[in-house]
Amino acid sequence: MQQDGTEDRAIRPWSSLLVRDFRLIWSASVLTAIASQIRNVASLYQVYELSGSSFQLGLTGFFQALPHVVLGLFAGALADAFDRKKLLAATYGLHLAPTLALAFLTMSGTIQVWHVYVISLVSSVIEVFSWPARSAIVPRLVPVSYLMNAITLNSMVLQSSFLVGPAIAGIIIDYFSLPLAYFSSAGLLVPAILAVVAVKSSGTPEGERRRVSLRSMIEGVEFIWMQRIILSLFLLDFGVTLVGFYRPILPIFAAAVFKMGATGLGILYAAPAVGSLLGSISLLVAGDIRRKGAAAVVAGVFFAVSLALLGVSRWFWMAVVAIAILGFADSISVAIRRTVVQLLAPDTMRGRAASLITVFAQSTNALGALLAGTASEFIGAPNALVLGSMLCLLIIFGVTRAIPQLWRYRSG
Repeated sequence: MQQDGTEDRAIRPWSSLLVRDFRLIWSASVLTAIASQIRNVASLYQVYELSGSSFQLGLTGFFQALPHVVLGLFAGALADAFDRKKLLAATYGLHLAPTLALAFLTMSGTIQVWHVYVISLVSSVIEVFSWPARSAIVPRLVPVSYLMNAITLNSMVLQSSFLVGPAIAGIIIDYFSLPLAYFSSAGLLVPAILAVVAVKSSGTPEGERRRVSLRSMIEGVEFIWMQRIILSLFLLDFGVTLVGFYRPILPIFAAAVFKMGATGLGILYAAPAVGSLLGSISLLVAGDIRRKGAAAVVAGVFFAVSLALLGVSRWFWMAVVAIAILGFADSISVAIRRTVVQLLAPDTMRGRAASLITVFAQSTNALGALLAGTASEFIGAPNALVLGSMLCLLIIFGVTRAIPQLWRYRSG
């Protein structure tokens, strides 16, 4: 673990960024996350433009999430067996191919909906191998006392990408072209690769080199099952996101409810990032939250209520505020879940534990995208969110009753 003489310093919101290698990994993550959001928003906009179908819009999100569910455990085992730094550099490089394919197909005028499905699937297959490697390498880069700080800063990477990426995508699509959006996404990947290569710290997992096997993947599941606090946090996230996944149907609100076009869609996709950043800043200023279980439950309740507020919104800026609150609540939940996993998992298990976070999250994203698209098709997008809000509250109550240790959990 890199120390850099920082162990005894007071923890400030930017403390982990003072560590060179963490700063490089963090910068690379920012660039790749923005690139991913530009590509994803452009793909969703393109599918809705080509098909006009709510169901096909949901299906796009399904294909983006499916590889994380199918390959997540294998990717985690790989991150616990091989050099995590090399895995990151390789996956970032491979991401160039599907992004450029979308650009050239769109520019030639031959792109069809099924092309977006297939390329989204390929891109997600590549991405699935970067998540556990990126998460597992963080504790090796910073002092233990900085872990909550580093994880929160890492969470802000995704949140910032949801803010900057959609805004950039919306402006480029409206004022320039779809192909340029895809080319811009590809261009951001190059400096990200160079940043990972410049990291000096070792990316090799501690201890003996492990073999990637079915047994090693099962060990990851067993670890989560034995850690009841982690399990309860996973179940809470799974249930709430399953019935409250609103992102894939935001194009419906932008086009049909508020009639705001691609720029409006970019604002709607950016709104949760604003809330998420505010949530992460609150955590960074607070330094730590001891009652992490109770905080996760309260965040879930705020998420459910905000989902209903979005559903009943009849003014564009009212919807923006509701989505921002959704982002705030989600950022608290994400930071708590990832911190607890890294605190309780040994280095030899961190890749698999991190991959299980992704499997749980992407499973709910895949199923949630289909449920959101289907529900919107039959009862309309606003009504689908109000129904999802009520189901969210029931799930939160059920999880806290089934595993009461969650509410009482304290760390430190």
